[in-house]
Amino acid sequence: MKKAGSPDSEVEMNIFIMRHGQAAAQASTDALRPLTEQGRDEVCLMAQWLAPQVPKFDRVLVSPYLRTSQTWQQLSKYVSASQVETCDELTPDADADIAASLLLAYGDLHPEGNLLVVSHMPIVGFLVESLCPATMAPIFVTSGIAKVSFGTGQGAVFDWLEGPHNIQPHYQHRFQALRSLG
Repeated sequence: MKKAGSPDSEVEMNIFIMRHGQAAAQASTDALRPLTEQGRDEVCLMAQWLAPQVPKFDRVLVSPYLRTSQTWQQLSKYVSASQVETCDELTPDADADIAASLLLAYGDLHPEGNLLVVSHMPIVGFLVESLCPATMAPIFVTSGIAKVSFGTGQGAVFDWLEGPHNIQPHYQHRFQALRSLG
């Protein structure tokens, strides 16, 4: 499959859906739960894996919760974005069909672009299911990233879902500096 945006590309848009890194179990409210050290390390691991594939996103949509904004802060050390927006439609209990419609509308604005969503379970799984109706909602580990692509004249394709537990063994030599991942 060719990269979105290349002249002979068959892919119109890629949506990357990421669950935030591991968060503290308790805070005064769910929205204020920060990332743990392990959560920051998981995000860094995934960012270093993702950066060679997608060094820049056209748009990043982030849930307004603290742990998702901290996840983007960690990711942004390795990948950049033309636009970053906080999106109330990406909270854990939001309606996935409404969120998916929003993502598709952004895709209409950047039809050959790469869009990143940073959100929560269960909506990240339901977003995949809403965008790819033939796919059941996958379970995302913390810092897990899924790729959904849209081709010319086709519906969405659920390309992959990866997480730190899959990436770490293959890149161990590069990530020994991440203290909490062993």
